[in-house]
Amino acid sequence: MLVSYLQRTGGLRKLQPVALSRWQQRTLKTQRTLKTRGTNPKKADKEEEKKPPHKGYFDELRETISSWQQSTLNTQDTDPKKADGKEEERPPRKGYFEELREIMIMPLTSADPNIPTKRVTAKYCAQKFTAPPRNVTMLSSDFIDDSLYNPAYGYFSKQALIFSLREGYDFSSFRDSSAFMDVMGDQYKEIERELDDVRGITRQLWHTSTEIFKPWYGYAIAKHIAEQYMADRKANVHDDPLVVYEVGGGNGTLMMNILDYIRNNEPAVYSQMEYRLVEISPKLARQQLIKHGSNNFVHANAKVINQSILDWSTLESRACFVVAMELLDNFPHDVVRYDYDTGEPYQGIVRVYDDSEYEDNYEPVTDPTIRSYLAARKQAAPEYKTPALPSELHRRLRRQLPLAPNMTKIEFIPTHAFRFLQVLGKFFPRHRAVMGDFYMLPDTVPGAVDAPVVQTRLKGTMVPCDTYMVRPGWFDIFFPTNFELLRSMYNATCRAPASTAAGLGGARVCTQAEFVKQYGDLSKTATRSGENPMLEFYGNNKFLLS
Repeated sequence: MLVSYLQRTGGLRKLQPVALSRWQQRTLKTQRTLKTRGTNPKKADKEEEKKPPHKGYFDELRETISSWQQSTLNTQDTDPKKADGKEEERPPRKGYFEELREIMIMPLTSADPNIPTKRVTAKYCAQKFTAPPRNVTMLSSDFIDDSLYNPAYGYFSKQALIFSLREGYDFSSFRDSSAFMDVMGDQYKEIERELDDVRGITRQLWHTSTEIFKPWYGYAIAKHIAEQYMADRKANVHDDPLVVYEVGGGNGTLMMNILDYIRNNEPAVYSQMEYRLVEISPKLARQQLIKHGSNNFVHANAKVINQSILDWSTLESRACFVVAMELLDNFPHDVVRYDYDTGEPYQGIVRVYDDSEYEDNYEPVTDPTIRSYLAARKQAAPEYKTPALPSELHRRLRRQLPLAPNMTKIEFIPTHAFRFLQVLGKFFPRHRAVMGDFYMLPDTVPGAVDAPVVQTRLKGTMVPCDTYMVRPGWFDIFFPTNFELLRSMYNATCRAPASTAAGLGGARVCTQAEFVKQYGDLSKTATRSGENPMLEFYGNNKFLLS
């Protein structure tokens, strides 16, 4: 074949004798010898037996593995009933998708899934448990609420500490923002080290704009309140004294800054002013009282109320201001997923097993708050389309794919923030709001819409997690806020036609930089290079003002 091919292609003009190598000569000689040599004389005159076809590498490997498996089965088979030599019939080999299906339905825990579970709420856990419960199920928002606020083991009762210095920084002493960050970072690490050494356990320390830029950040908020109050009085919107409700006051620093500013700049307003701080955490409420009592000037018109704002039931008929700084991010959220075919939402529940493992499940929406929020969102912001639910065309094409999921990715919805708005609309009908928080966060839980950051501190390093189902009390869980959607929900919930007619108007949204430019004294927070940390830091914060 080689010769004919070369002749056809012009590669060989004349056939020449081929010289065989020594190895080829030895192989040819051996083949001739085997053809004539035989051990059985009866087969000497017979035709040469046909040789079996040559086996490839994979054929030999398959036979070797098969023989090894068979020998292993024979040595392991000690059942006397099988001693008759009959080979046991082996089950058919499972395909890839069968094995994948078995893996997908494998339990996430070694605990007995048949142990009955009790459906509980965060309020029930706060009353009944001093340690995280087991063999229970609860809504995702109840699980997050219990993890953060349970008085016995919640994060804010057990772990959280707010970075705070006795005196504010002298920003004019720093060369630039980097020098300020270096000093603050060293102080931050030193406080963390002291806490771990003294308490013997890992504590989590976090910082806020109020603490870092005190008193100037609090003064900016106080200036906004004072100017808006005086404008309302001048426009005959009301003639009530200045009443301020702060929700979630942290260490109480913002309360002291606002009261100090009003006393120093508007003494006539201060003389009739009332300040109420509503704090859910007993530990933080005690710190607020201590800070108030240890201040150089004790404000007799201030009061701390240890209560959840969501349980508020007293009508405040006077005009007032409601201040909520970095409160929205720690409001528990619910989890929903949508049916790909119908778009029907399903609420998420968390099952806690006997070995403290967690599993999320989904059921049709029955919770009234989830149902009310979804309906109110559809009515207040009809242009809003959740990123969790793709378009109808996308879903139709996706259904044609093999093994396409029947539910969308999860979406975290701010049901507790919605309840907060309902409380404001019902019990504070004449209020003006000052809310500031994050609208964007890094290291959020992947693969979800409006997902939170879940993190804990390990050896001085903050470690983010990829799920919200973590051990209660040891992790901070905080969410970004969609302020544009919040504004629509706020106007629909808190600004009824009667409020608009009273001259209160709707809400507006601005960035933190825009807010401090308008109301802050930027000369007090500028470094020698001209950089201004209060203007440059916390670029992921926004304000809602009404």
